[in-house]
Amino acid sequence: MARPDHHDPALADLHDRLVHALNRAGLPDADPALERPRQPDHGDWATTLALRLAKPTGLNPREIAAAIVEHLDAGEWVSEVSVAGPGFVNFRLGSAYATGLVRRIVAAGDVFGRTEAAADTETVNVEFVSANPTGPLHVGAGRWAATGDAIAALVEASGHTVVREYYVNDAGEQIRRFGLSVLRAGRGEALGDDDYRGAIIGEIAQELAVGPQAALFEGALDGDELAERAEIIGSRAVEAMRRRISDVLMRMGVAYDVWFSEREGLHESGAIDATIEELVAREVTYESEGALFLRTTDHGDDKDRVLVRSDGRPTYFAADCAYLRDKWSRADRLFYLLGADHHGYVARLHAAAVCLGIPRDKVEIRIGQLVNLLRDGQPVKMSKRAGETIDLDEVVDEVGVDVTRYHFLRQSLDTTVDFDLAVVATQSMENPVYYVQYAHARIASLIRTADERGFVAGEVTDVDASLLDHPAEAELFAALAQMPLAVADAAELRATQRLARYAEELAGTFHRFYAECRILDDGVFDGSDDRAVRLARARYWLAVAAKQVLANTLGLLRVSVPERM
Repeated sequence: MARPDHHDPALADLHDRLVHALNRAGLPDADPALERPRQPDHGDWATTLALRLAKPTGLNPREIAAAIVEHLDAGEWVSEVSVAGPGFVNFRLGSAYATGLVRRIVAAGDVFGRTEAAADTETVNVEFVSANPTGPLHVGAGRWAATGDAIAALVEASGHTVVREYYVNDAGEQIRRFGLSVLRAGRGEALGDDDYRGAIIGEIAQELAVGPQAALFEGALDGDELAERAEIIGSRAVEAMRRRISDVLMRMGVAYDVWFSEREGLHESGAIDATIEELVAREVTYESEGALFLRTTDHGDDKDRVLVRSDGRPTYFAADCAYLRDKWSRADRLFYLLGADHHGYVARLHAAAVCLGIPRDKVEIRIGQLVNLLRDGQPVKMSKRAGETIDLDEVVDEVGVDVTRYHFLRQSLDTTVDFDLAVVATQSMENPVYYVQYAHARIASLIRTADERGFVAGEVTDVDASLLDHPAEAELFAALAQMPLAVADAAELRATQRLARYAEELAGTFHRFYAECRILDDGVFDGSDDRAVRLARARYWLAVAAKQVLANTLGLLRVSVPERM
């Protein structure tokens, strides 16, 4: 889990002061490891130092805690230090910390919550969606699009370089069959049970059967000529479908850095043959009954995998290995986001990585559960092959991009998602995304009102947080301070739902602050009450800081931040 002292300069300072206190007290070196107390009334942060040092020193934990407190210079950020329970040392942060936090947020702007690039910065390849280009994206692909894109954003926010990649499966028998389906549709022939069907097949046929390309759909066809036409049309139809897929993903706010063609990047380039040669040279293969196998069971797979069939044709797994090898040549860490139907890929991909000399821990594979599409609680049946499907594009049209994305992002990848079109489209404060967005819009309205009425907010550097002693203000300060930690945790765990839930908690905290702490009373506009003006200014800048943190949080989730609602 992320460390608070790694993301907050005031807590980093307290961490260092605790280390010095240990030295001055003659106690062994240990990591202070600050954490939140279980009871909020015990303070803002605590350390279990004394409990962990009891065994190596043979001293009573409360005695150790007392010695730490006696030798500790807590600094300007801390207003109170106390010992509780069996030996917890608790810290309450004061107004100096609150003042510094508001100034830090406003000064940092849209980079608050992010981590600067460090010496251990990696280039992380994030592959997600990668649906077969033989039909439109269904609603389940929307989950991988939203989640993969947000995980990539979180990894970037952790200081790493990210490459978003889509693997275009544009080779093999399915593409020939796809081309044959489009060819038949373009010729006005009936489509059979083995053909791809649906309105999209006719649309692509109509798009391709124009100009010089129209000749591909004409004349008597059979045997080799039919196969050749199907291959040519299949290649062009895949590119037409890829453009459609790209368009709907762009509508979802997802832009890829790399669209990797299996046909060009692996088959035509010779990468598959080169990968097989490397694996043979590494002596991790063997032959049996004329086929070439990779020794994946040596590294946790349930069976060895065939690389080359007995007839000399490479398998799809050989292409997987070649793609793994290619990506590793371009990145320091590989992240795969796969659907539940790919669960069996985990062990074989990890085994392939080890066989290729790629460290196992550099290949992350996350499996997400499926999406049940409902309307008013009733299942919506889908069949891409039969063309009976509600496509992602249609879902976005019906409920909107923000609702679509956010509904997926607030769910753990480990849970199956029920996406009820009637429920998620509800435009009320009960809808979580609107609840969070409204908090941002409410602050924007407050700022507009202040400007229109001539309120002089002053500079953020003049904020005096010592005036902000209301419990709702303290709660809001605490929530704002949590943002960098929430981002770091969500990035480390690849858990977008943690950041979504943080956004909802922050929005709720702000709504309570707004209800209980009046900011723009009439008396602050004429300047007659100095204390009231200073209090209003402090609350104003606290609200501005909250607006920035809400915007940054939703920005990492790739959800819009409206100024008006």
